[in-house]
Amino acid sequence: MLLVLLALVTLAGGPVGATAAPVPVRTCEQRIEAGDAPLRFPGPRSGSVFAGPLALSGLFPRTPAGLGPRHENGRFSVKVGALLRAGNPVVLSVPRRYRGRLFLHYARGGKGEPVVRIEPCPPSTPAFSYEGVVGSVTGFSGGFEVTRPGCYPLDVRVAGGRSYRTRLPLGRPCR
Repeated sequence: MLLVLLALVTLAGGPVGATAAPVPVRTCEQRIEAGDAPLRFPGPRSGSVFAGPLALSGLFPRTPAGLGPRHENGRFSVKVGALLRAGNPVVLSVPRRYRGRLFLHYARGGKGEPVVRIEPCPPSTPAFSYEGVVGSVTGFSGGFEVTRPGCYPLDVRVAGGRSYRTRLPLGRPCR
């Protein structure tokens, strides 16, 4: 009987009834706003790293982002805004090989996540800070933490669509 139970646990990939942790979500209601005008999707020379409908503002592909001082947890951080075109949500994920070295800070709270889902607003969402609507781009505050400077991969999967891999120059340029 014990042998059968061990075989079931092994086939299931862990203890019976165990489930994966839920993916943290950042929703339209948790967006940032630009003040008196809708956010615009940046152009190719704007200082952004692009992955389909996502632009990570403040990162130049071949210029390393300046990392802050090392925190008590031993990590360096950099703030990077995420701009997402209206449409489908995206899931940002750190490839398994880099988990434990690269951490996403786009979900509220937490110690940094390996996976985060970001949901854009529909273009007709009323804005709080000015007369009008959010527009075709939703902005989110956040950033990254790393255990050491480097060029890190980030996977971006559009719900119901394509997947992209981009490189993040966090303290070191990407070649």
